[in-house]
Amino acid sequence: MRRTRQRSEPPKPGPGAVEALGPYARTRLTVRALGLALPLDVPADVFATRAIDEGTLLLLRNLPAAPPRSVLDLGCGYGALGLPIAARFPEASAVLVDRDLLAVRAAAHNARALGLANVTARPGLGYRDLPEGTRFDLVLCNVPARIGPRGVAYLLEAGRSLLAPGGELRAVVIRDLRDQVEAAAIPGARLAASGKNHLVYAVPPGPSRFPLDDDSVYARDEIRFAAAPGRVLVLSRPHDASEDPGHGKALGALLDAAPRAAPRTVLSFRCGYGALPLAARVRWPQAQVVAQDRDLLDTAFVRRNAASLDLAGDRLRVAEALFPSEALAEGGAGLVLGEASAPAGEAVFARELLEARRLLAPGGEALVLASEKQAREWLPAAAPSGASVLLRREGACVLRIARPKGA
Repeated sequence: MRRTRQRSEPPKPGPGAVEALGPYARTRLTVRALGLALPLDVPADVFATRAIDEGTLLLLRNLPAAPPRSVLDLGCGYGALGLPIAARFPEASAVLVDRDLLAVRAAAHNARALGLANVTARPGLGYRDLPEGTRFDLVLCNVPARIGPRGVAYLLEAGRSLLAPGGELRAVVIRDLRDQVEAAAIPGARLAASGKNHLVYAVPPGPSRFPLDDDSVYARDEIRFAAAPGRVLVLSRPHDASEDPGHGKALGALLDAAPRAAPRTVLSFRCGYGALPLAARVRWPQAQVVAQDRDLLDTAFVRRNAASLDLAGDRLRVAEALFPSEALAEGGAGLVLGEASAPAGEAVFARELLEARRLLAPGGEALVLASEKQAREWLPAAAPSGASVLLRREGACVLRIARPKGA
């Protein structure tokens, strides 16, 4: 008789995770390294949600011999790299930085839960937002796989310029990035460790040809987006931006469904690198447009694109925030435009639809781009938000939420 293997339920997040991470709170993983076993709460829609990343564990097994007095973990995620080091060396000050506000909240929550008073978690894009003159004994970076050759060179070179005398940068990369690391030709860089799928490089202190705040290193290409009849926007698109080929057409379908009457305020949530909020600036030039995203790389490119298209100024406000409600007061928008994220899960989907409804001014409406699967499987449970499918096109759905004038 064949036995069926029962799938075990993933560990539930610990106490305080829901309060810290809201509907993003998903599971709990344990990082085992440096003689420690640390439980970490892991949110949905970040890197390495199912297991601790192999590259992170390889780097933790291959640290410099000398105990550090100060550590920078760049791209910290929920803390799987920086927190074990902070726990192993409690006399060291550890700064954990990530461009994703959700990751920063998770890292800060995990540091509190572990009682690590020597940890500071803060948002930042690359090394841009660190206090001037900051120096570290140890800089750590798990280099994103799709950051591009100039991004790889920037992370290594600018990182080594932040090292104290005698300090060291250690970076882990997937093997496919070996050519890009070696093409950067950084003096003194050496291969420190090799794993099945990852490599660890050690880099000594030295100068950098990149300014710390140079976001141009992330630029990948340019795309054309039809914002309005007769107006096509040329947008700079960053590396590491996940998009399927039909994304632009799906956004166009959402804009086609937008009302012609000019709203006083437009909120574009999960705005990416700026297609929707900048199209709103073109279509309704007198409207106040608020562009919200939790990823500082995206918001940097909204500003970059707005400046290049002469669409910046008082009519555009870019807000780094985890949720739309953190960017705009309740009842403040005549029109809400947004995109739902499938990896974030059903609870986040329901939260964003509910917030879209709450943020509408009387008589306003929200249009949200979602997948067919989200509309089919998740929308019924989000019915209290009053959302319905307005149209289907390009493999996606446009959901509509309206707020009556008397409501």
